Amino acid sequence: MLTRALPHAKNAAEFTAPTMNGERSSGRRLDSLLWASVLFNLALCFVDTNFATLGPLPVMGVEALILGAALLVPLARGGRIPGRMDFLLLLLFANFLLLSILRQSIDPKLFRDVAIIPIFVLLGMASTGAAFHRRFFWLLILILAFAIWEAISVESFVSVFSVSDYFAHTRGTFTQDWTVDTGLYLSSVRPETRFLFANLPIHRLSSVFLEPVSLGNYVIIATIWLAGFWREISRPMKVAATFAILLLLIGSDSRMASLTCVAILIAAAARKWLPSVAPVLMAPIVIAAMFLTVHIFGLRAGNDDFPGRIAYAVEVFRDSGLDDLAGISLDQMATVQDAGFAYIIISQSLIVALIIWGSLFLKPMATPKSRFIHLAVALYLALNLTVSWSLFSIKTAALLWFLLGRAIRDDQDERRDAVTDPPAPEAIGVSRPRPFAGQPAPSFKMSR
Repeated sequence: MLTRALPHAKNAAEFTAPTMNGERSSGRRLDSLLWASVLFNLALCFVDTNFATLGPLPVMGVEALILGAALLVPLARGGRIPGRMDFLLLLLFANFLLLSILRQSIDPKLFRDVAIIPIFVLLGMASTGAAFHRRFFWLLILILAFAIWEAISVESFVSVFSVSDYFAHTRGTFTQDWTVDTGLYLSSVRPETRFLFANLPIHRLSSVFLEPVSLGNYVIIATIWLAGFWREISRPMKVAATFAILLLLIGSDSRMASLTCVAILIAAAARKWLPSVAPVLMAPIVIAAMFLTVHIFGLRAGNDDFPGRIAYAVEVFRDSGLDDLAGISLDQMATVQDAGFAYIIISQSLIVALIIWGSLFLKPMATPKSRFIHLAVALYLALNLTVSWSLFSIKTAALLWFLLGRAIRDDQDERRDAVTDPPAPEAIGVSRPRPFAGQPAPSFKMSR
């Protein structure tokens, strides 16, 4: 029997090895797309600083290539059944075409901002295996290394990555009228003192993201990853990742990141008592809280602080007309930089904004891990959109939506395993039969 089983085992190995190799190859493709999403601006800044002055077209071209490749990877998976993210992407494209006709103008950025969502959710759903956590961890360490370099020697960092010139050449963002004279992005220095550790003698760090707002957003996403996948991450990685995230939070000096990370940790502690519909309720609750806060405390727009920006966001809401809510008019687009909810409504229409939110958060997750990540992502979006629309930047949006897609994939796999693996008889109140119960055990004799 043993000699007949060996060829079968050999064939099994032959079929298993290509599958594992295919998974590794797929993982490398996913890694390259995620790393490219985070790092391509850094690479272009290096080229702009050291070789040739760039314009907006290289940035848009590289981003389009990344989005196209990220879309093709899930579509290339054999036997995949289209789901709600596929239909959401088609709806967003159709909405973009319709609104462009009604507005008599085309702005590809308005489609790109929302197309990132289903594209990278689908990419995350194509991810399998625990290797993803190692790759996310080493990206975190790389980001920390660049932040330390920037903090220790701004001069050498700017000599390699002239951030202010890069944004001036590719976005038309000039810093001559600001207090920044080091070659960094204009928000690297606050008009007032630092929010975290006011006596710390460093500016707001940007690391590979080139501007501190995105570094703050990344800290939130890394917190979601670490807290959500805590049990799947090795102990040394947990310790190192925790210290890295804390250092990056202090370096970015982000008020929003500090608030959101605290809210996420509170949600992690209270998730057992939160209803399954909590994610979909986050946006309505936060918007209602904004209006109530402005009304009760009499907040006024104008100050560049959190209360002032909330008051400004509410003011933009109140000034919006039917054309703005329908997405037909872009007259207020120049006024919504600090009002994320208004931006998504004016750019996509109120109806499509509701569809986006519902498609992401209306269907509850089944497993505790996925439910937490689902809730944390909704909380991050709702809080960030109160005063900003920076979360649409591909530098951080790719990671965020990939994480959500991975959580959806894990949730689906665990649901499927729960269906295919029947529970033990004791789990459903059935006693396991005992052989020879109440009877003497038979004896067996071995014959020579």
